[in-house]
Amino acid sequence: MLEKSSVEMVLKPAVSAAFALLDGRSVLFSEATQKIYELDQVGAFIWCKLAQGASLECVHQELGQQGIDEHAARQFTRQAMNIWIDRGLLDLDWRMPANCTFSAVLGRRKISVRAANSNLLQQLISLFCVPDYSGGEDDMAIEAMVLDDQVFFRGNDASIHRCEAGALAPTIKAHITERLIRSDRWVFAFHAASLATCGMGLLLCGQPGAGKSTLTLQLVDAGFQYAGDDVALIGPDGTICGIPFALTLKEGSWELLSRLYGDWKDVTHCRSDGAQVRYLPIPDAHNGCLSASWIIFLNRVASGSVELTALDQLDSMKRLIESAFAADGRMSQAGFFALKRIVAGARSFQLTYCESAEARGLLMDLCNGKA
Repeated sequence: MLEKSSVEMVLKPAVSAAFALLDGRSVLFSEATQKIYELDQVGAFIWCKLAQGASLECVHQELGQQGIDEHAARQFTRQAMNIWIDRGLLDLDWRMPANCTFSAVLGRRKISVRAANSNLLQQLISLFCVPDYSGGEDDMAIEAMVLDDQVFFRGNDASIHRCEAGALAPTIKAHITERLIRSDRWVFAFHAASLATCGMGLLLCGQPGAGKSTLTLQLVDAGFQYAGDDVALIGPDGTICGIPFALTLKEGSWELLSRLYGDWKDVTHCRSDGAQVRYLPIPDAHNGCLSASWIIFLNRVASGSVELTALDQLDSMKRLIESAFAADGRMSQAGFFALKRIVAGARSFQLTYCESAEARGLLMDLCNGKA
């Protein structure tokens, strides 16, 4: 259970929202979305009370005076509030306590996390491998607070997002990842785990479910330096920067996690796709740029022996473009030539495997010059 937030919170209509009556019917106009939304009688009452500066408790009490029991009053208010926040019609204003903060570095950006209480902060800290104690300006700030059993958070753009308590860490991770991808520092990104060994970079490419995180866990156990397990950011010069969030492991990897790290009992989180995940912060994670020496495309199969198949540069480029994504949805010429530099400087293979332990051994041989 999450602690209740002790922060003072104010709900108020967004600047871009306007209330009006049309033929006696209550409506809201959103200047931001250019849409009109009709309110029922209870919704109109709740909106007007919030516009007058009333607290949620005051709204609940006055609904009770109109014959609506407390449970129904809270349910009506919460449903209306969620809809209005999602549509950008309602703002939440709050102030964070000064002692619940944490900073980390991801994608060469300083991320500051502020939470309403220590319990909430601990959930968010579990996402990061590389804390930052340097001080200075934040490139990105996240603030999170609890209301009932929901968590609300906002970033630099001040827009409000919400999620269930158990989905907080995955939702924040997705939010930060999207912001990093959209940074003008990177020309594009693709789905890949990134590791380093002897100063050389290894990329494990594949869509979600290809086994990147499990194989990454195996390689970290074998001595590789962790740099990220999901997305790799690409600079215009062809350098690669992983995003070293804590290693994300789905339920199928928890047995391996327990074998390697003892009886691991970390908190379980729920992603938006319904997957249950746990986070493993990796000490001494690599947090800079790498040059790829090996590009591995994962092909996990139900049975069979492990096998590496060499790929030429054109095949490798086509595969990487298929898994690439850019801020504007298109790969630019700068992105194409950055990708060309990556492929020209690396050896590319398809790795067909069933068991991650066998794949680990073959990749170790490859990186040690034995395969």
